[in-house]
Amino acid sequence: MKISVITPFYEGAEYMQDYVACMDANRDLLLQNGHELEVILVNDSPWKKLETEPGPNQYIKVITNPENKGIHYSRVAGLKESSGDYIMFLDQDDLLEKDALIKMATALNMSGLDIIIANAKLQQADGSYLEWYRTSEHWNLVWDLETYLRVGIQIISPGQCMIKKDAIPQFWLDNLVRVNGADDYYLWLLMMAAGKKYCILKASEYIHKYTGSNISADTNATDASVYDFVELLYDCDYFKKEDIITLHEMITYKAQFRKSNVLGKIGCSLANLNLFLANLKFKRITKTGYGFNR
Repeated sequence: MKISVITPFYEGAEYMQDYVACMDANRDLLLQNGHELEVILVNDSPWKKLETEPGPNQYIKVITNPENKGIHYSRVAGLKESSGDYIMFLDQDDLLEKDALIKMATALNMSGLDIIIANAKLQQADGSYLEWYRTSEHWNLVWDLETYLRVGIQIISPGQCMIKKDAIPQFWLDNLVRVNGADDYYLWLLMMAAGKKYCILKASEYIHKYTGSNISADTNATDASVYDFVELLYDCDYFKKEDIITLHEMITYKAQFRKSNVLGKIGCSLANLNLFLANLKFKRITKTGYGFNR
């Protein structure tokens, strides 16, 4: 069994030491169990040289984009260079527990399914950590298309996931978003619409580091990215048009809600009562105040 970890790097030299240490620790456990790891770093800031220390890290390969091309392009470029059976897209500023890859790969291989989703530890601004999935009800919605259309994405980062390489939709590879921020949301929607099957690993194997500049925390950027891929979805022959409309309505409603005063929030919620009720129910059963974009 071979695993490929693909990471776009954009002026991320300060993350390199921790990133390589994390990959080394995971590789040691994989090798002990007869498995392989390759890591592909995609340098999306080609004006800066990206390289690892010489020595035992020959399993790490660096490729460089011809110019700044964005996260989705970089992930696809790395995927084209990969030779693993299973794929993980890990961000440059995030980390994994040292046993994450072996545990996720073993469970996914045994399941025979398309994707495994692990729990996540989210670092807060004060340095503390919050576990993402805290109720069984939330776990039940982790791969539910209606929740993704009416509430929002329920996977913090693709670093929580390991995917069978052949389960990644060709449409996602051929139709790239032009605005950074939501290519992972786009990927999960396509996989769910295509009927790809999931399993879960309840242990928190993924660590979302707080940097103060995580793009997933920038709702304006992620909204723009979602609007971008919504237009692309109209050309996908297996994604329902009514689902595209629902997704567009949800993003628009939440953007309006965030920008409004109290009366405005009430007004836009009454105008989108079905979405308001879906989000209210989500918050109640999952015991979290978070929905789309956390």
